[in-house]
Amino acid sequence: MKTNQDLSTKWKVVIAVLAILAAGLSLWLTIEKLNGSISALAGCGGGSDCANVLGSKWSMVFGVIPVSVFSLILYLGVLASVVMRGELVSWYRQLAAWLVLAAAVWFCVLQIVALESICKYCMTMHAVGFLLAAAILLADFKNRGRFLRQSAALVPCALMLVAALALMQYFGPAPQSHQLEEISLGKVDDEAESSDVHAQGDGRLVKFFDGGKAYRVDALPHIGRPDAEHVLVKYYDYTCDACRGLHENLNGLLEKYPDKICIVLLPAPINQKCNPYLPEGVKDQPMACEFAQLGLAVWQADRTKFAEFHHWLFENNQVPVEAAEAMAASLVGDAEFNWENNPWIQSILKQDAADYKEFAQKTPVMPKLLIKKAVMMQGNTRSAKELEQMLQNQLGIR
Repeated sequence: MKTNQDLSTKWKVVIAVLAILAAGLSLWLTIEKLNGSISALAGCGGGSDCANVLGSKWSMVFGVIPVSVFSLILYLGVLASVVMRGELVSWYRQLAAWLVLAAAVWFCVLQIVALESICKYCMTMHAVGFLLAAAILLADFKNRGRFLRQSAALVPCALMLVAALALMQYFGPAPQSHQLEEISLGKVDDEAESSDVHAQGDGRLVKFFDGGKAYRVDALPHIGRPDAEHVLVKYYDYTCDACRGLHENLNGLLEKYPDKICIVLLPAPINQKCNPYLPEGVKDQPMACEFAQLGLAVWQADRTKFAEFHHWLFENNQVPVEAAEAMAASLVGDAEFNWENNPWIQSILKQDAADYKEFAQKTPVMPKLLIKKAVMMQGNTRSAKELEQMLQNQLGIR
């Protein structure tokens, strides 16, 4: 019976070195996920492509196990197979090779097609894994008959196992997609407060961060009753899917608790043109600035039409700017509709971006929901029910 003694010393060294490299990368990714350095927040503008990939639900299994744990176990098994003997060892090593190849193809396609982000660390691990698989298969190919018999049985097994992993990720529970943070801001004096455009105007003034930030509810875009018991402040981008999800969840709560909640709406576009404080590596969202300007212009022109246009923009955030402008003009008329060179709009967006700079120091993702005092929700909840439970715990609404 032939065993892995058929492996030459050269192939043993090559396979061992590549397995150690691949296992090391898997271990690093696992530690980064488990210690919270890489989160699974549902949001936009999170920074680098790696943050988008490693923070997605596809980086976890059952919402709690980093997928890199499975690759770590696989690579350690390959490393052990170099010094072990037996026919089963040969079968395992070749199964591992086909698994690595199938998984590499799956996760590369996932990054390119579904996530539209390429993580260099993930791709490095897949590249090392590809070389490892190639080394194993080349080492085994010298016994062509056994190689073909094993491959005929193991390739379908590898494909089924990777498909099972993908199905577990897709249908399994999603990872926690939001987090609550205590934001620290210093107090501001009366002069600084009066220069903050968010605090200007008449009507109800709500303060957060021990007075470090104030919002004039009646003067700012909002939905819900300005005299509601609780005022939340949402920073968002119309082109962000997670922001749209939070918009839908909050709309349901507004219908259920009309006297309890009012939401101040402040766009912080994911585009350097109007938000220069975005993290390095964030891709500008086309039309983000223009949609934000149009939304603010509708509020300024006719507040009774704002909620309708606000909802329309989220539902149609892929339309050309001209189509959005035409929709806005149809609601408020052309006479007083000025959105491109509007000083008030520019001052609001400038202040929104300055706030984003403060709120994004730890967690850059959008949306951001200021709930009470210094408590801010980063990202979006997995469901409207989860959002309701969180607000019940934080605000005591019933």
